[in-house]
Parts: sequence; C-alpha cells; structure tokens
Amino acid sequence: MATYGYIRVSTERQNLERQVRTMHALGIGGDALFQDRASGKSLDRPGWQSLMGTVGSGDLVVIDALDRLGRDFGAVTEQWRDLVHHRGVDIRVLDLDFMDSRKFREMGDIGEAMEAVVLSTLAYVAQSERKELVRRTREGVAIARAAGRMRGGARKRIPDG
Repeated sequence: MATYGYIRVSTERQNLERQVRTMHALGIGGDALFQDRASGKSLDRPGWQSLMGTVGSGDLVVIDALDRLGRDFGAVTEQWRDLVHHRGVDIRVLDLDFMDSRKFREMGDIGEAMEAVVLSTLAYVAQSERKELVRRTREGVAIARAAGRMRGGARKRIPDG
C-alpha cells in the first residue's frame, strides 16, 4: 500500500506552496506527490491522469479539499466511486476529517449510505460555487465595460459550469 498526494490550483498564477507544505508535513513528497495548475472543470489534467495511471488497489490518495478533484458534480462523484468502489483505492480529504473512505468502510452499510449522501452534497456545493463564480465574473465584466474600465482585446469566453 502506497500513499499519494494530489494538489491543484486553478491557474498558473496561483501558488501551490500551502498544499505542498501540507503534504510534506504528512510525509508525502517526491514521486508520490502529483500536481496540476489547471481548472477543476475538467479531469483532463496531466498530474491527475498520471496519478490515475499510478494508483492501485490498497493505495491511499490524499487531497487537501474535495474540490481539488474537480468542480463538476458528476465528475467528482464518478471519480470517487471509480477509485474507491471499483479500483480499491482509498481517498482522504484533509479539510473534512470525516471524509475518508476508510472510515466510511469501517461503518459498514450505514457508512456506505453516509458516504453517498455526503459525497453527493459536497460535490453539488462545489459545482454550485463554480457556477456562482462564473455568474459574478460575467456581471463584474459587464459593469466594468459599461463604466468604460475595460476596453480592447479579444473577447474571451468565460466557460460555463
């Protein structure tokens, strides 16, 4: 059984250092620490894909927060279920002490039901936060343009969801 860490920030300008230090404090580093500087809207991220090609049954994946997996309800719940229930890989979410697949398994049937409810709820919250961020960004850009504070440049599409 090996322990791996996965850390992610959404853009190149954001800093991974806080997450790196957290993983190092847990003894996770080097080849066992996978990272991405990419949006959580897609699972097509190099670090995540490399981790998925590395982990196997009995391994543990540690993440800082559930939304590091992604921001899409379906993708987050699908990845969790694939790893935990099909591949036999455990997941520990550091910012939610109770969100640890090993703890749910220890509780038996009730743990499985609790895992499904909690995972679905938290994945929904992450997706909702992403939609709200996109809405607020669009609103702010529209206000700035109307006030003449934003000009020129090619229009960039802010992705949905």
